[in-house]
Amino acid sequence: MCAMLLFITTMTESFDMAHVYRHCGISLALWVLVILASLIDLWDGVHTARVLKHRVHSHKLRVTIAKLGEYWRIMLLGFVADTIGVLFPFYALPYLSILICLGVIAIEMKSVWEHAKKRKSKTAELPSIVQSIVECVSEKDADGVIKRIIQELDDYRRHETNK
Repeated sequence: MCAMLLFITTMTESFDMAHVYRHCGISLALWVLVILASLIDLWDGVHTARVLKHRVHSHKLRVTIAKLGEYWRIMLLGFVADTIGVLFPFYALPYLSILICLGVIAIEMKSVWEHAKKRKSKTAELPSIVQSIVECVSEKDADGVIKRIIQELDDYRRHETNK
């Protein structure tokens, strides 16, 4: 018992607590960034659904919660590994946690980018065109819809050639 007490006293005297506090503070900030990135992706996904006039499903919201759980488990494993690094003076920052956080942010940025591509896509207009075709009751209505489709295609082709 006395040897254990001597060991603990020796460790606390030679251990840099500022290093531990810095490690914990940076890790906490990284966890907050992961949550923030996931919430931005959720916000952008809901915005995209509203722009495209899609229903916002509660399933998608539950998936976000599950995704956050996965991210946190991975971040926790990185924190544990980095905590071992705190024992060494040369291990100044929680490098593994930083790497994991950057990976998660890259994944969420890719998702936001995909949402932006969906919002700009011409396929988002297809449901309204199909609805117009279904609602045609006369030949004159059908001609109008066909002209509108041709006009949209011409506009799209002009836009693509001007890029």
